[in-house]
Amino acid sequence: MKTLTSLALLPLMAAAASAYTLDVAIGASSPSGYDSNSIVGLGFGTQLNNDFHLGLNLNSKKLVNSLNGVDASARAATIDLTYELNGNGGIRPFIGAGVGNVWFSGASMASKNALITNLFVGISFRVSDTVDIVFTERNSETYNVHEILGDAGKSINSWDSQLAVRFKF
Repeated sequence: MKTLTSLALLPLMAAAASAYTLDVAIGASSPSGYDSNSIVGLGFGTQLNNDFHLGLNLNSKKLVNSLNGVDASARAATIDLTYELNGNGGIRPFIGAGVGNVWFSGASMASKNALITNLFVGISFRVSDTVDIVFTERNSETYNVHEILGDAGKSINSWDSQLAVRFKF
């Protein structure tokens, strides 16, 4: 019976040991077929252990193509899993992947939402016990986007470079 009690407490101990994070990010976005522009984002996450971080990443950017008459906003929410590689001191490189949904707003875009996936790499620099500076390069793919009703749909590939401040709680 003692073993069952100990096993029941493991998830509670793991939750107490995890650190929560808040990321505030800005950067540049280069979506294929659209003008390059800025991107802003927020991330909420938890450090699962020393190597893995799980987070909800929210970001917003514009999709503008004056030739096609497109001027829309794209707001995405993805669940990202990050693997932090062994670093030296306060410097830690990382890799990760995510999946989620993107919502479009603007009269020039027929699609209202679409599936998005991403792969990313980056490096974090520890400033203090509670603050990191994080550089990320993210490649996103948004699937089956319709600019006008009845078109075949297309995928939008985007390279995003972001600088974030991560607060750890």
